[in-house]
Formats: sequence, structure tokens, C-alpha cells
Amino acid sequence: MAGSRIGSYSAGTSGLVLPVPNKQAFPPAFRDKSRLTYYSSMFNSLEVNSSFYKVPQAATVRKWAEMVPDDFVFTFKLWQEITHIKGLAYKQEDVLRFMDVIDQAGTKKGCLLIQFPPSITVDKYGPVEDLLGILQSIVPAHGWKLALEFRHPSWYIGEVYEMADEYACSIVLHDIPKSANKRLNKQAAFVYLRFHGPAGDYRGGYSDDYLQLQAAQISHWRREGKDVYVYFNNTIGDAIRNLMTLNNLIRN
Repeated sequence: MAGSRIGSYSAGTSGLVLPVPNKQAFPPAFRDKSRLTYYSSMFNSLEVNSSFYKVPQAATVRKWAEMVPDDFVFTFKLWQEITHIKGLAYKQEDVLRFMDVIDQAGTKKGCLLIQFPPSITVDKYGPVEDLLGILQSIVPAHGWKLALEFRHPSWYIGEVYEMADEYACSIVLHDIPKSANKRLNKQAAFVYLRFHGPAGDYRGGYSDDYLQLQAAQISHWRREGKDVYVYFNNTIGDAIRNLMTLNNLIRN
């Protein structure tokens, strides 16, 4: 049954992508502004992928938050030393440090993308649940929506969906062929969509007909009261075009 609240819609690219090659091609009003300022004039969210490779400086995150409009939200991809380390033998202090840093986003908090590689199978259920427990227990993690992206199909079983519900997470819907997921956990309060290209190889663009179907599904989720987050991770030019098309379809 549809709820009375209409869910929010936040969409952007995976990594900061612009429709022009350099600052000289920026609109005149933005030529003395940052790339992020220009980006945030067009889109209302960004999936920060650089945080996967290196923990940003707290001052940098704070500065980013000051550059964007009030309705803009950041999603940060959790550091690889936590999610991709062999055997998931991460250090709790690394989790705390990462969350302390991105807490500087303040009111511009969107999602925390927690992605596990193909080498991490459901055998690591325990360490994953432990990580979610840590995130649930620390104040800097509060206010972030937790999105779980699995790259091994063994995770798509009932117990994992129940775990996602228990820790108020949402399992990412994505289209990487060997680990694609179209099933949302039952109690997910939000939906997280990642588009990696029609063939799931980070290349190419989606057809308008496909995006029309996605827009209809997104509108359905929003009518149910779910917030929806969408990020395009395909070829740069295609990602921008697809994002703009989807945004127009949602608006109309």
C-alpha cells in the first residue's frame, strides 16, 4: 500500500563527471567556480568513489559540503582497506576513522556504499554482520543510509536479506552480470540503484525505453514512501546523458 509520504529522489554519477571537457567550456557563470559547484548546479547527488581508494581529509569533506546546495547529498564508498581486505580482517579503528571523516558532510549525508568484491562470499557472513554492528553502534555512522553491494551471487539468500532488514540496510540493485541483483529486501526504507552499462561492463549507454521503465519503477517506490538513490557508472558521456534523461523522465 502506498504511503502518504513521497520518497525523495537523489541521482548522480559515480565519481564527479561533467558534460564538458574543461573549465574553458563551463558556462560563463561557473568559469571561476569549482568542478563540484558546477556539477551540483545540475545534479543533486554524487557517489564519491575516491574514498574507496583513500580516506579523504576531514577538512576536504567539510569544504565539499559547503560548496553544494542545501538539497544536495553525498554518498561515500567505504574504504577498500575495510571491505576488500583479505578475509575481511579489517580493523575497527579504521571504520571509526573513516566515519569520523565523512561525518563532516553534516546535513549533506546520503548513503554509505559498502561494496564487497567477488572474492568475499557468503562464508564471510559473520564479519559482514560484525561490520554492520560496528556501524550501528557508533554515532558518526548515524544519519547515513547503509547500502550493501555484493559482487558474489552466494549472498542472495534469505538470511542475508533478513540481516539487511535487521540492520536497516538496503541491498543494492545493480547490473554486473555475474552478481546482478534485482531483489530488494522487504523492509528496505530506501532503494539504491547502480547502473554499470547495458552489458554491465561500465561501457555504453542505456536506451530511452529502458530508462522510461526505470523511471516508472522509481516513481512506484517513491509513492511507497521509499527514498531512491541512483548512480550511473557507465561511459562518461553516456552516464551524463542517461542521468539527464532519467531526471527529465522523473520530473515529467
